[in-house]
Amino acid sequence: MIKSAIILFFTCFFIYLPFSREPDYFDSETTPAMIVSKGDKVVAVYYEFGKPYILLLDKRIYGSKIGQRVEVRYELSHPEKAVINQAWGYWFIGKEIAWCFGIFAALLGAAYATTNQPHPDALAEQMNYKQENKTKYQ
Repeated sequence: MIKSAIILFFTCFFIYLPFSREPDYFDSETTPAMIVSKGDKVVAVYYEFGKPYILLLDKRIYGSKIGQRVEVRYELSHPEKAVINQAWGYWFIGKEIAWCFGIFAALLGAAYATTNQPHPDALAEQMNYKQENKTKYQ
């Protein structure tokens, strides 16, 4: 039961991923951006139709990467909605994964609790069940 539940969970999770990302994976574009320091903030600057856009970045993670290029994924209709195009942060979000695995564990626990030790009356009923004879087309 656990093996099939895990396979079902990961199948559903990986089907869900491309349709739940924001900006949308299918309707977005990617462009190179430069990581720069603006005052006490670290930002990625990218251009769309000649207009500069700024994406605020985490100073702890990207503070040592100033001057490097990164790829940014953004929506064409709203170029200001952008994220760094990388696995952790776009495809996998810590809070989302924690909730998914938490709900999975709760549902797996409920399934295990309901099927692990059946009531003796239910078990006796299953053991004494005899299928009645049916005609061919019944």
